Amino acid sequence: MASVNLDLWDILLNGSAYAGDLISAGVFDRPEYELRLGSKAGDDGCGHARIRLRNTALMALVTQQDKTDAGERRGRAAGGSASRARELAKLIERDISTGRLSAGSWLKQVDLETQYSASRLDIRQALDRLEEKGFVKLEANRGYRVETFDKERYRNVVTIRAILEVAAAGEVLKRIDEAGLERLQLRADDFAAAVSSGTVLAQEEANYAFHAAMLDFCPNRDLVSMIFDLRSRVPVTLTREKNTAALLADTVRDHYEIVERLRERDKPGLETVVHRHVLGGLEII
Repeated sequence: MASVNLDLWDILLNGSAYAGDLISAGVFDRPEYELRLGSKAGDDGCGHARIRLRNTALMALVTQQDKTDAGERRGRAAGGSASRARELAKLIERDISTGRLSAGSWLKQVDLETQYSASRLDIRQALDRLEEKGFVKLEANRGYRVETFDKERYRNVVTIRAILEVAAAGEVLKRIDEAGLERLQLRADDFAAAVSSGTVLAQEEANYAFHAAMLDFCPNRDLVSMIFDLRSRVPVTLTREKNTAALLADTVRDHYEIVERLRERDKPGLETVVHRHVLGGLEII
């Protein structure tokens, strides 16, 4: 039985935005996972705790969806554009991730209107979306501030991504064909070349391309979307900080091993290497 060393209880009860994502991925229903809940549930109470966690996650998911729907209704009623707000949220999120908008800085809406050529209402709706995702925080009588991506938050995001990507890898294993394996091998080669002689940007693009090529064979596109959303939540500056030469070399080896485990149809081996690969670098942060 695989073990997930994650205090899901704390993550869910503390309002993780991924409560619904964990349900969609079937984390609470997968028998191969043992949820270690520490002192909050002994061995005999694990099944009961799993039910309580699932119910808590369902409540969080419904509440989050209600907030999102209500926000979009308010925006439409006031003349705002939901599609424009989503576009702006992505642009601001990108600038936060790359460090252009630094952690802890205050966001003046009038400056954002000029910077992104947007209306006050669309900027406000975009900031509301980013607050829901944890990128900014609205403080009473002061405005919006870029949230700090601390060690605990990084660990939570990466650990949840590891659970989801292991689940996706199992689906990929069932469907990837020889042509797909060859494409994935080429993407692994591209990343190895980028690590050897490419720029940091080339390494990031090649790494993304490898995971995209693998996840192309996962039929659960909602699950794939969640995984890439989780990837985007980690600031680029933090990713670059942890990508030491040793970690990059480990990543090259992991990519080739993933291809090999897929080729051999070795599910336990695949799950082990994917889990290790996604969690790589946790000890550095």
